[in-house]
Amino acid sequence: MISPRGLLGTARLSLGLAAAAAAGAHARAPAAPAVAAAMAPARLAQPLLLTQVRHKTFRKTPTKAYKKRKAWIESLKAKGEPLPQQEYPVLENKFWKVVGNMKIYKSVSPGSTNRRHATRFHLHKGSAVWRLSVGKRSTGGRNRTGRITVRHRGGGHKKRIRNVDFMRTVPGPCEVVRLEYDPNRSGELCLLRHLPTNEFSYIIRPQGVNTGDILNSYRSGIPEPAEGQQPIPRSQLVKVGNCMMLKDIPVGTQIHCIGLHPGGRAQLCRSAGTSGQLLFTDNEGMAQVRLSSSEVRLIPVEACATIGAVGNELHMHRNWGKAGARRRKGWRPVVRGIAMSAHAHPHGGGSKSKGNKAPRSIWGWKTKGWKTVRRKRWFLVTPKWSAKNK
Repeated sequence: MISPRGLLGTARLSLGLAAAAAAGAHARAPAAPAVAAAMAPARLAQPLLLTQVRHKTFRKTPTKAYKKRKAWIESLKAKGEPLPQQEYPVLENKFWKVVGNMKIYKSVSPGSTNRRHATRFHLHKGSAVWRLSVGKRSTGGRNRTGRITVRHRGGGHKKRIRNVDFMRTVPGPCEVVRLEYDPNRSGELCLLRHLPTNEFSYIIRPQGVNTGDILNSYRSGIPEPAEGQQPIPRSQLVKVGNCMMLKDIPVGTQIHCIGLHPGGRAQLCRSAGTSGQLLFTDNEGMAQVRLSSSEVRLIPVEACATIGAVGNELHMHRNWGKAGARRRKGWRPVVRGIAMSAHAHPHGGGSKSKGNKAPRSIWGWKTKGWKTVRRKRWFLVTPKWSAKNK
């Protein structure tokens, strides 16, 4: 039995002999039988050589359905009629299916058995706007002296940092050009085009905002109507995606991308599916906002916030299925302390059991119930630990 490498060498030798015999045929006419004898093994070896490089799904002859469709297409071209657009099913195929807004992978391999994430058919398939992004330099969790300050980081795919506009200081209507994926956060992004100036910017996509929507920023306050004009209706002001000061937002409204200082950038409720609720506000002083953790905070009424909740709310139900998916995102493995040696972790060394010893971190701090915040923070009306006990 000849191996594929040996078969390839035999084919090359046969073709070389055939070429040499063909070149000498012009000078020696009586050598025609020798040429035929040299060409015979080449004809036998060529089909075997081609079968080695063909893919296993390669079809040697077209099917009847393919011929029938091709003849129909040719007849439409001859008549000058429009060609049909072939549609492929996107809800299910051999590898995955869509249930609701979740893309669930089928068990075709061990890594895809439990893999699932939110659908991304609505997102832009290209790269980010180049002048609105910058390359991210990976550090591997190390500081400028080379010491590891953040564990479990390293490797992964290269990323670009999108310059998200958390200020929203430019007033005027903006059109949502497209929706984009951001590898640096759990939420999605909206690419906005400022209609008066045609300038582009990124914001975090709120729930329900789609391509073609018009958003406004009232960061500097609600404009006064001109003489003889009606004021802006309330339904147009309190619209999902609009940015306003807390004193201009009605009580009970769901908000996200909340600032902490007057004139400052958005800092709270920026991850996927998160939001806060405005409990109290006034023309001056402090407003009260309840966060997703049930914590109630005092925030200046001149701080900004965006109406609605952050999109991609199904991100919490994701399951990447295998460890390699986490490695591609830049995360390295996490090792249990009890599996380490005694010098590497307080739980390490000796036998498996660590009886009569409180759970501790790798630096010796107590975990699982040990309070780390002792001081009273003036801006907390209801701490989250107190709200959860109620």
